[in-house]
Amino acid sequence: MANASLAALTKKTLFLVAVASARRRSCLHALSTKQNHIRFEGHGVRMVPDPSFIAKNQTLTFLPGDIFIPEIKTMSSVAEDKRWCPVRALKWYLNKTEKLRQSTSLFIIPRPPYAAASKDTLSRWLVEIIRPFTSGTSRPRAHDVRGVAASTALFAGIPVEDILKAAAWKTPTTFVACYLTDTLHAEAAFGSAVMRGPVGNRSHPSGLPPSGSATRC
Repeated sequence: MANASLAALTKKTLFLVAVASARRRSCLHALSTKQNHIRFEGHGVRMVPDPSFIAKNQTLTFLPGDIFIPEIKTMSSVAEDKRWCPVRALKWYLNKTEKLRQSTSLFIIPRPPYAAASKDTLSRWLVEIIRPFTSGTSRPRAHDVRGVAASTALFAGIPVEDILKAAAWKTPTTFVACYLTDTLHAEAAFGSAVMRGPVGNRSHPSGLPPSGSATRC
């Protein structure tokens, strides 16, 4: 990543964090570099959205938790896999943007004046990344990353309760009805791309891992 452009590094970090967390774009937009909002602990990173952020499904009885993303090395001993580690990408990104930032928002525009990236910009970046690897006639959406990431975790044997907690869903209803159903059709293309892309034959011209699409609600 030392030779990557800031634009490429920004998009790669955004995509890897989005896939690993399965959070909404609004939550990704609320991630902050304020003190103690990004904490590297043990074998991973904990990220806390800005206190002013109110999640779409937040209620008095349901408050989405922090985001914790483990390092890939805790799950894989394959040396090349570290290239796709969200924690590693985040460290590179923070280091490269430290002296450029004019905002405490985690994701910034990769050109002067390096202002905070808007929600729409984050969505556009995610779509740019996944578009070359989508199939069918439906237009790819940034929300597709959230749905397929969570569904891929389910297919890998992760308990639904753990997926709901990580992705900040209050109940399984929305996940099953709006994300999982359509993803079953896209799983072969998207899932194999996400899980095997880094070592497979397909690669993205920007150097990012491939992905796919699913239905939104």
